[in-house]
Amino acid sequence: MNQIIAVTFDIADQQCKMYNALEWHNFIADTRENCEAEDADLTLEELFDSYYGDEFWFEVAPTSKAIYNVAFDLRSEEFVICDSDTEVEFVMEMVADSGDEDEIFWAN
Repeated sequence: MNQIIAVTFDIADQQCKMYNALEWHNFIADTRENCEAEDADLTLEELFDSYYGDEFWFEVAPTSKAIYNVAFDLRSEEFVICDSDTEVEFVMEMVADSGDEDEIFWAN
């Protein structure tokens, strides 16, 4: 499996997605290509806000952390980065206990 370096969550399609280095590069390039010419020099945050709107989140993972799975928690508007199957199970149990299963979206 390729190392995951970035994740995104878009409220419009309620999808949390993981990207390896090549996929992330292509995602950014495609977004820049689809934007208007004056948007070409924006930072990633400005670019994504301009193209996808305020209900789009992204995070680039620290290079030292191996990512096993990722979810987006809509309650806190933050990514939950798990580095093991045990951690994924722990997060799933916490969400089930709180009754907020509809508020967390696991990456595909």
